[in-house]
Amino acid sequence: MKTWLLIGLIGISCPTLASDIPGSSDLSDVSRPLGSDIVRYAQGIRSAIRFPLERVERVNNRLVIDKELDIEGRVTDITYRLDPRQVYGAYMKDLETALKSIGADILFSCKSRGCGNSGLWANSLFKVRELYGPSDKQEYLAAKLPGASASYFSAYGIERGNRRQYVHIRLVEVGVTDAALKVVPVLISTGSVELPVIFSGNRVSPESRAGITKIALALKKIDPSELAIVAFRSVTPGGTLNDAIDQSKARAEHVQGLLRDAGFKVPHAYGLGPLVSPGGLSPDRVEIVKFK
Repeated sequence: MKTWLLIGLIGISCPTLASDIPGSSDLSDVSRPLGSDIVRYAQGIRSAIRFPLERVERVNNRLVIDKELDIEGRVTDITYRLDPRQVYGAYMKDLETALKSIGADILFSCKSRGCGNSGLWANSLFKVRELYGPSDKQEYLAAKLPGASASYFSAYGIERGNRRQYVHIRLVEVGVTDAALKVVPVLISTGSVELPVIFSGNRVSPESRAGITKIALALKKIDPSELAIVAFRSVTPGGTLNDAIDQSKARAEHVQGLLRDAGFKVPHAYGLGPLVSPGGLSPDRVEIVKFK
């Protein structure tokens, strides 16, 4: 994700809103449709991901796609319910323009009945009931993102019979495996390791909490008195340095509590805000540091 950027090309990115479902968040590099709410959110490692590059059809009660990718990796799915004043087609057009401007390879796009049966997209591919609507009121876009590692992005927009409009975006980061299992080897060899967790506000997202349990089990090989949790946080627009330090401290203490609940008590937790940000590392991250 760090190799591509759509923010500013589509519009101003909005912060997570109170009406979004708990634990959800936008993709860091993609602006949400203005005034929209997140109604569905999922993230995790999956195999056998069907990534359509052609219309979808039903043949003998089977989903048939003449051209598709069968890939595995980390999948992030976000479904937005658009503001009544917004139009899904305009957002999709802006997405395509932004993707082309960063050198993404547009693999397939379709509109209306050229995409096939809307029910198959909603129920079989994305498994999001809000996406079911008239087949002549849908649009789909698939792209391969630029960068050293393979990542694929798709967007599906539709207007339902009740006139509500939705856009579903999917990011597939190919080859990303269960990073929780790599925490201890990296920690022992380098003295610190970034934890593979995603935050919603200052709390670990529900999708990342299973990984915390795995990390706690793996860390039991190490004396916890030799460890500290350190979180970092960039200064947000309109915020201050003290705000960022307070937010990072809250994140560190939240991770500390989750590890404790999973059976591994780390006695130290600190928040440094943006004060230490080595080159190439995210300014919004949490690490475990072995200081002895």
